[in-house]
Amino acid sequence: MNFNYRENIKGIVSIIGASEIDIKTEKLTFELGKLLAQNKYAVACGGLSGVMEAICKGVKEENGLTIGIIPFIEKSAANKYVDIVIPVPFSQARNIVVVLTGDICIAIGGKAGTLSEICFAWIYQKPIIALSNISGWSSKISNQKIDDRRPDKIHGVETPQEAIRKIDELLNSNAKVSSSINEKF
Repeated sequence: MNFNYRENIKGIVSIIGASEIDIKTEKLTFELGKLLAQNKYAVACGGLSGVMEAICKGVKEENGLTIGIIPFIEKSAANKYVDIVIPVPFSQARNIVVVLTGDICIAIGGKAGTLSEICFAWIYQKPIIALSNISGWSSKISNQKIDDRRPDKIHGVETPQEAIRKIDELLNSNAKVSSSINEKF
């Protein structure tokens, strides 16, 4: 196999969102998936329906890599667009694994499960982007701070294109911080 992860993937984006979505959310999520793959980002998500399926479908449309972290033992429970299935049969505890798998998190709509993932991303210092022009927690918490333990905020974007620009900006600024820290040690 000639797949070289470092050459083919710039990073992993954790996508968090609702398992039931409307047509507008599905279209935006699918488009974001295509753009993520075109820009060499792999996607990690909960691997089931709704936002998770729409993002994976978009990524696969462009031959990108998808990771589904599902709350079941049976790998067959993942949606058909998931390349790598990781069973984490601990109910909502898988939300932590979804968040920690990515270098950055994008919230798309969502209900209580998505809110818990946003909170985990905040606690674990993951940069967070929220799609702000759809219903759900991503709009409610867009451009907000959860608490004062971090100097940044949840970055609101309205389009998939804005999300890609913000991912590149945030990951590049984090890489500079990481490399300057590594140089000191």
